[in-house]
Order: sequence, then structure tokens, then C-alpha cells
Amino acid sequence: MRTRFVAVLAGLTLAGTALVAPSVASASTTDGSRHCARDFHAAVVEDNEAYNAHDAARYEAILNPRMIFWQDGVATYGRDAIMATARKNFAVPGWTWTYEIESETVHGCTSGLAVASAHFIFPERDIDAKFVFTMYLVREHGKWTVASDNVHVVTA
Repeated sequence: MRTRFVAVLAGLTLAGTALVAPSVASASTTDGSRHCARDFHAAVVEDNEAYNAHDAARYEAILNPRMIFWQDGVATYGRDAIMATARKNFAVPGWTWTYEIESETVHGCTSGLAVASAHFIFPERDIDAKFVFTMYLVREHGKWTVASDNVHVVTA
């Protein structure tokens, strides 16, 4: 039950919380474009902060319509399905999610990968779990969006 609830609540992008400012351990680009790396990082932060803010409209805006969310063998396809879970998560008070961006790599200003870890605490349900995840973003029509999240529960 604890693991199932964590998986459901962790849901999407596994957002951060205002309690911890994200940091970047490394950022690189294949074309040397600092502008692309800066905008990519801003999108990674926006995804996490929008989720943490429980702001459905803001969160939906950063997700690619064709996004795939995968957690420990279970896939959810499409922004609408992912947002259905996110809205349920946003309605549950009392949990915190602190995250740290471990690394970011941008490929030619069209795609990139962020590696991160998170700590999820929900005292009312006696949940204290750690996650590792990768976020794959694409740049389409001049905007970075999250195309895929790959999430793994490290402890439950």
C-alpha cells in the first residue's frame, strides 16, 4: 500500500519543492550553445516547480502532448493521462518533494536529458521514500517541453 501510494502520488515528473533550490552538478552542450543550456535548465526547473506548486495549468504547459511517464515498469502515455494523475496528486495535502538536479546534457538545442534525485516525505501516511529519475526534454516550436520521465523508487 505504501509503495503504491508513493508511486501514484509521485506520479509525473517528480517535482521539487520550494524547500530546496535546485542545483546543477554539470551542464553541457554538444554545440556549445549557452543559450540553449540556460533555457533547457529553466524548463527542467519549471517542470519541477510547477508540480511542487500543485499548479495544474502551469504544469500542463511544460509537458509535451506526446509525453511518456515510466515508473518501475509501468508506463503512462500522453499528457492528458499524465495530467489526470497529477490533478489527483495536487489535491492531496501534506507531502513534500525535495529534488536535486544531478546533471543536464543538451544535444544540439533540440533535445536534452536531466538526471535528478528526490526525497518524498508524507508524514501523515508514514511515507519516506527516495527516487532517482531522468527527464528527457525536446525543443519544438521554440519551446522546451518534457517528453519523457523515467522514474525508479530507490527506497520505500
